[in-house]
Amino acid sequence: MRSAWMQIKSSIMRAFVLAAGRGTRFGPAPKCIQSICGKPLARHSIDAFRHLSLSRVICVVGYRETEVAAALGPDNIYVRSENPVGGTAFAAFESLSVPGLREDNRLLVITMGDRVVPSSIFRSLCEMHRKGGAEADLTFLTAEYEPSRNRGKGRILRDKTGHVLRIVEETDLTELGNPEELQYVLSLTEGNCPVYVIRAATLDRYLQGLTNRNSQKQYYLTDVVEAISATGGEIRTATTTITDPEYDLLCAELTRPMDLALLEGTLAKTGGLLSLEEQEIEQVASEIIAGRPAAQIASIARQLQELISVITNEKLAFEPDRPVAIGVSGGRLRIAFMHPDMARFYGPAWQMPIGAGSAAGGEQITMLVQPAHDQRIHLFSTKAEYRERINSIAADNEAMYPGESISDWHAYEQFGTRMNETVLLSLGYFSDDELEQRRRSSLPLPPPSLWISNSMRRPFSLVDSAIASMRTLGGNLGAKVRKHLGREDFTGLRLVCTGNIPEGGFSSSSAVTVATENAINALWEIGIPPDMLVQLACQAEYATGVRAGALDQATEQKGSANQGSLISSSPRENYRIIGTYPVPSDRFQILFPFSVDRDRVAWRWSCGRYGELVGFGPLTTGEMRKLTGKAAEIAAILTRLPLDVDFFKLIEDDLTSDGLLSSASRKRICSTLRQLPLLSKKKDLHEAVFKNRDWYVDQLMSTRYDARGAAEAVSAMMASLFEGWRDPLLQRRTASGIIAQEEGVPLRAMLAYLFGEVAKNFYLMHHPGQWIEYVTQSQRGDRCFDVDPDRLPTRDAMERQLDWERS
Repeated sequence: MRSAWMQIKSSIMRAFVLAAGRGTRFGPAPKCIQSICGKPLARHSIDAFRHLSLSRVICVVGYRETEVAAALGPDNIYVRSENPVGGTAFAAFESLSVPGLREDNRLLVITMGDRVVPSSIFRSLCEMHRKGGAEADLTFLTAEYEPSRNRGKGRILRDKTGHVLRIVEETDLTELGNPEELQYVLSLTEGNCPVYVIRAATLDRYLQGLTNRNSQKQYYLTDVVEAISATGGEIRTATTTITDPEYDLLCAELTRPMDLALLEGTLAKTGGLLSLEEQEIEQVASEIIAGRPAAQIASIARQLQELISVITNEKLAFEPDRPVAIGVSGGRLRIAFMHPDMARFYGPAWQMPIGAGSAAGGEQITMLVQPAHDQRIHLFSTKAEYRERINSIAADNEAMYPGESISDWHAYEQFGTRMNETVLLSLGYFSDDELEQRRRSSLPLPPPSLWISNSMRRPFSLVDSAIASMRTLGGNLGAKVRKHLGREDFTGLRLVCTGNIPEGGFSSSSAVTVATENAINALWEIGIPPDMLVQLACQAEYATGVRAGALDQATEQKGSANQGSLISSSPRENYRIIGTYPVPSDRFQILFPFSVDRDRVAWRWSCGRYGELVGFGPLTTGEMRKLTGKAAEIAAILTRLPLDVDFFKLIEDDLTSDGLLSSASRKRICSTLRQLPLLSKKKDLHEAVFKNRDWYVDQLMSTRYDARGAAEAVSAMMASLFEGWRDPLLQRRTASGIIAQEEGVPLRAMLAYLFGEVAKNFYLMHHPGQWIEYVTQSQRGDRCFDVDPDRLPTRDAMERQLDWERS
């Protein structure tokens, strides 16, 4: 984006299209609506102007005005001329009757209805008009005509210093009494190419003094040039020459019907009305629009305008003449299947991407990204709650550059969590060790929002994780990444973002990583394919200490709006879409009355099931999520499941066919579960897993590792399985009704839950009539409170903000 264009592209600028004439050689239809490439002639310039301004174009019509207005479309403002043959100045004066133009002193662009003007010309004239920070009184376009093509054109007369004096119409040259002067003017090749930029008040002031004392008895708009020059006003010109790509379009003659065919050929030859830069922007816009509902597109457009305003108002030092990349990602709505994408289970999920449902909504992350040159990474959010006290960090921090040993997601988890802890410490957060020291010293604790353990999903952490994840790429793509993000070449980055995806289960964190990586991929044209972006974004979230699958990232990257896709979470399958099933939208509505930050405040809702503090008592929600994310991997090692097979694969064919498990599949599941402990302490699980170390090394050696590499990878992976969590403290009710407290990992139940979850949901997909019954039964075992349906609040009461929420 260029700054001048960004400033111009607003509703302040207006265009006049003077289209009141007839064009006698084109039959009864007005010249301005003759078809060129399937579109009315004047509509080409109207559409080109729309690339600069969203305001409605003002069209002066006269001859067959109803037909002209119908052809040019209802999105313009039409002014009916009282005298269609009164001249161009008369028509321009009539245009000023539109309310607000004079009062607001709008910047006006004036063109003719029988010409095709590319948007690049509108833009360059506006930039010329504002060049140096001070506006001219008038800026207009001239052309250096070839000697054979300057007939009939108004000649540009300049003084010895090059300043424009006036424009002389060829029909009025007979008024020049001196033959030498006449010959001189006829020999001039610079002529008027009628496109003008002028303020409304300036135009109004100079139109007042014009007369129609000329051979055609018309009011010439070109006479404004002489009037401004005579009073010492500043006139600027832009000149098109034969070497310019727009030259043939701007200088096309349209005096005969055959000229229309020639103009069509010229338009096709030049590739349309857009410059290369504008074509690139059109391509970007097309990619943003593709597959998204109109309301979400309107929201994204509003967000982009918001980001541009923030860049200006906050003085964020984006460079207007350098490329800017756009990243957009919504969250996801999981229709069915909870937690099936854990590594080595790799079940599917039935979900769809979500985004804003209205132009005013903000339920997607939208960001602008540009290189910086100060060795820092800058991140600014439009939402105050997502900003840090320090809005930049050092770009050359060694902690953010993964070494060659970071070759898989397990190794990245260890690297990434250390990296994020380092980044958060630099931003003023407190580590677990610091908190423990304060407790021992009886010092007051900082608010939980400043604990590192609660803040691994802050935007800065996610952005840095996304960048570091891209640095793990190898091969040709890795070389491209290192060229821009490598330790020797990375000079910094500026990011500004906005969005308001509900937290607590709608994938706000994955939306940040997906948007960031797509923006960086586009910024430097690295060429990372979508499936690989999914894996990189998922790997980035491993740096938060939670080991989950890539279903959310796959849905956001590859899903389609309003379509419930059943997506595989297996990296080996490149997150393929297993099938598309009708969404039972008659059975649910999407409400976001309040969004709970599950890692910080979910403990308040759980009656002690989850702890607030790390280190004693029940696991915190963050610790529990880390444990559940590793359960299927631990189970796969203990049951020695081959690395090329995942648990879901054992039952996929049964479930996709009819939603029912065969007798053989049930026996296989039971046999697997019996190999796992009902309850096991962390140290016992650790010992059992490491007993299978040699088997796992042999598995890796049969794929892509040598003996040493396999041994190192297995050691790192197995160690990572036991980081970030403690033994859970659990409660259960015995047969006699006594509440028993137990400590340990219920591994068998955790894997059984995954099998049961996918089986239940496949059944519901094939039997949608039982949706409410089964979901209700399922929730009975996943609650911390008994719910009396007769005491449920109304919808209004549920959506009303409570006192504790305000605090």
